[in-house]
Amino acid sequence: MEGHANGTICGPGGTEERSDLQLGFTIMKPDVRYPDHSHPPEEAYVLMTAGQFRKDRGPWLSPGIGCGIHNVPGAIHAARSDDNPFLVLWCLKV
Repeated sequence: MEGHANGTICGPGGTEERSDLQLGFTIMKPDVRYPDHSHPPEEAYVLMTAGQFRKDRGPWLSPGIGCGIHNVPGAIHAARSDDNPFLVLWCLKV
């Protein structure tokens, strides 16, 4: 997918190798939609800029800068930026 980049801070492939969690970030250009997806690990996000999330194909939510989102294992979720870049930190419990 174009318009976004992910970085791993710790976990597999990160600056600190760990097998119990993965911590990283995603940055998206304006007007980019990260597609619906799911994965086995539990996941939490902290928004560093404004952006939107959607769970289980429900309505888009704008939690606000500094707020968090939690996804249980296997939950379908997506994210999108508005007319500004979107930066979010994420943590997967693997």
